[in-house]
Amino acid sequence: MKQRNGSSNVPPNRVAKDMGQLTYDIMSLAELQFELFRNDCRAGMRGLLVPVAMLLLATIVAVGSVPLALIFIAEFLVQAVGLSRAAAFSIAALGGCIVAAALGVVGWSHIRGIGRVFERSREELSRNITWIKHALKRPAPIDGQSPQEY
Repeated sequence: MKQRNGSSNVPPNRVAKDMGQLTYDIMSLAELQFELFRNDCRAGMRGLLVPVAMLLLATIVAVGSVPLALIFIAEFLVQAVGLSRAAAFSIAALGGCIVAAALGVVGWSHIRGIGRVFERSREELSRNITWIKHALKRPAPIDGQSPQEY
C-alpha cells in the first residue's frame, strides 16, 4: 500500500520558504512599480505645466486685453479703410476668435500628449504581471532537480 496521497516529496517548510520568496519578489516588484509610477507622475506634472500655462494665458488674453485691442482695430478700419462700424467690428471680432482658437489648440495638443508619460509604467506593469503569473504557475522543483529539469 502506498503511504503517499499523490503529493510531491517537497517538505512543507520548503513550500513555505518558496512561498515566502515568491511573496518577497512580488512585494519588491510592487514597490518598484509604484516608484516608477511616481517618477512618471512627476515627469507628467512637469510636462503639464507649460500647456496649462498656455491655456491660462489664452484665457487671460481673450478675457482681458483682447477686447480693447479689437476695438482699436475696428476703429482703425472705420477711419483708414472707410468700412462701416458693423463691418469693422465684425472683422476685428473674427480675428480675435481666430487667435484665441489657435492658442487653445496648441495648448490642448500639448495636454493630449501627456498620456505618453505613463507608457513606461504601463509596459513594466504588464511585464511584472506576466512574471507573477509565470512564477505562480510553474511547479516547484523536486529536491535534487535543477530548475531546468522540471
